[in-house]
Amino acid sequence: MTMKTKLYVHKQEVWDEKECERKARYAPKDAWGNCPPKGIISQSGSPYVQYGKTVRFNGGCIRDEKWYEGETMPMPSIPKNYEIVPLTAWGLIIQKKKV
Repeated sequence: MTMKTKLYVHKQEVWDEKECERKARYAPKDAWGNCPPKGIISQSGSPYVQYGKTVRFNGGCIRDEKWYEGETMPMPSIPKNYEIVPLTAWGLIIQKKKV
């Protein structure tokens, strides 16, 4: 017998072209001043919930005054001329589709 996992599911975000363009150009610096690839929206080594990831917590978490085993964040809804692609050893990036 398996128990059903109780996960908090974040609301799916909807990005327009302007937001996608902004995210595709963005490359935040880390604590040491290094820049990851442009367009990174989900880093593979992050312990925090990010787009396309499910995180389970030891002891669970409380969201909206309810207990959950973990949380998940669905991928954002994006326009057809953008795509989200995996980048080995980094995570997920958003970029404009190549024609």
